[in-house]
Amino acid sequence: MILVGVLCVQYLLALEPATSEDRTGACRRMAPTPFNPKLGKLPANPVAFSAPDYTGTKVPLTAYLGKVVLVNFWQTACAPCKVEMPSMEALQKAFSTDDFVVVTLASEESFDPVRAFFPTGTPLTVLLDPPEGDSVVGKISRSWGTEKWPESYLIDRKGKVRYYLVNSREWATPDAMSCVRALVSE
Repeated sequence: MILVGVLCVQYLLALEPATSEDRTGACRRMAPTPFNPKLGKLPANPVAFSAPDYTGTKVPLTAYLGKVVLVNFWQTACAPCKVEMPSMEALQKAFSTDDFVVVTLASEESFDPVRAFFPTGTPLTVLLDPPEGDSVVGKISRSWGTEKWPESYLIDRKGKVRYYLVNSREWATPDAMSCVRALVSE
């Protein structure tokens, strides 16, 4: 009888973690890629960078340590990027706190096409990642393993790349919102 009681208690203690809310399930439903050609298996450390903002000020990725960061590599002529941007803006507005930021790196020679892309401005943090040589993809993008757009990386508060998302996503969906909320609450 004592043995059965002990086993029942152990079963109930094991059941609690197994039945608790799966906080990152929404992130997995977004179909992230578990491996990146440059970063390796995720979670992984991101490649450090500093890139200029609209004012020319160099902004390092480390400026966002302690926040959840959605890093997005894109280009103004990229059709899927054009579709994705409004939902990224909606996501940024939904999480207008100090705990979350969307940082986009535009593979452009200058901010002129970016300003034309966002004629009324944007709530997103936009940095410039100019292409070098014959490539149309920026140097920072390539250092992260991005060879085409759009690609996005979700970084947790500790500075680890947790999710790598190839191609565009609808960022204003319940799954995307839940994913960011789960990372922010960690």
